[in-house]
Amino acid sequence: MRMTRLGRLTSCFTFSIVVVACGGGDSMSGPDTHLTVTAQTEGTQVDPDGYSVQVGASSPSALGANGSITVNGVATGAVSVTLNGIAPNCAVTGNNPVTVQVQSGQQATAAFHVVCTATPGKSYRIAFNTNTDPTGATNSYDISVMNSDGSMTPLIKGNGFYDAFPVWSPDGQKIAFVSNRDGPINVYVMNQDGTGVVRLTSTPAPQQDRFPVWSPDGSKIVFESNRTGGSEIYLMNADGSNVVQLTNNSFGDNDPSFSTDGTKIVFASNRDAPSPNPPFGHWEVYVMGIDGSGQTRLTNDAAMAFRPVFFGQNKILFDSDRSGVTNIYFMNSDGTGETQLTNNLTATFLPIPSPDGARIMFSVANGNHAETFTMNPDGTGVTALTRQQDGVINLGYSYRK
Repeated sequence: MRMTRLGRLTSCFTFSIVVVACGGGDSMSGPDTHLTVTAQTEGTQVDPDGYSVQVGASSPSALGANGSITVNGVATGAVSVTLNGIAPNCAVTGNNPVTVQVQSGQQATAAFHVVCTATPGKSYRIAFNTNTDPTGATNSYDISVMNSDGSMTPLIKGNGFYDAFPVWSPDGQKIAFVSNRDGPINVYVMNQDGTGVVRLTSTPAPQQDRFPVWSPDGSKIVFESNRTGGSEIYLMNADGSNVVQLTNNSFGDNDPSFSTDGTKIVFASNRDAPSPNPPFGHWEVYVMGIDGSGQTRLTNDAAMAFRPVFFGQNKILFDSDRSGVTNIYFMNSDGTGETQLTNNLTATFLPIPSPDGARIMFSVANGNHAETFTMNPDGTGVTALTRQQDGVINLGYSYRK
């Protein structure tokens, strides 16, 4: 059984909205009636074109990312102010439009606040797990996709089911995921736009099938299941046929993932130090052939190592709490050369390499929220992909072009 680990990292930028006005007034206007709109933007991926502001029914006016404009002769009374031209990777945190009360002979002020984040860039798309219930209820996860410009497209949202762990097929046309929409948690597949949902496994409750991952050629899916009691690793064809059990012991084996050439599967196991109580012992990283042969232990830390994934052919990323707090590590594919990439004071987990190996995506969480970030392969250049929102858990789960 896998634990949920949460922590925090702040690497986003803000741009805010506050309204200051002088109360109500009549419907007259005049040259001594002013409305000043101010923008203050911080961060790295700020739109250089700035924004446009619509004041009432007047023509739009340009507003720099860090600037202000004053509109004269504004009608008194309630005036609507709208900020337009906001990039997909930014969002207003307050109301937009906002209503300002303008009084004759007085000056009103609107200062807009937006939160901006990094974008995947290039032609990347990222599949996300999102939970807007801070209690972590098992039926509250949705699936969405972040596009290369930072915009979000919901694929499965608000259906009342547990839809989670979305993983792109190698050609980017399908997404495998798990769901309890038919009762027990099983593996499903859908088209990349959320249509054509097909159930692949039929394990009855209370057992579950979880954590599906495609083979590099798209012909197979490896997954974890406790259908026989203990958590084991299974392999099946991409259409759900020909299910083969790869591990067979009374302990826990989970988080399987293929090597880039499709000849090996890396996974986590507690077989060396199991426990009946959460987190169910110490978890170590193992590797085996795709037929289950040659199961070999790679780590020996008496800690919790989860989510191992190949980074190129010769490296493996994983998260571990060996230092007392869960962080991201990598090692050679033979278990040597272990190196810590992140050193955060709160749980940092779920490393996912970009398709070209130029970035590593990971999640950080704290309390009732979790966010997704990317970094360079050496741990530098951390940027935020999602915005901090209380009660919202955003987990980037799969990177694809």
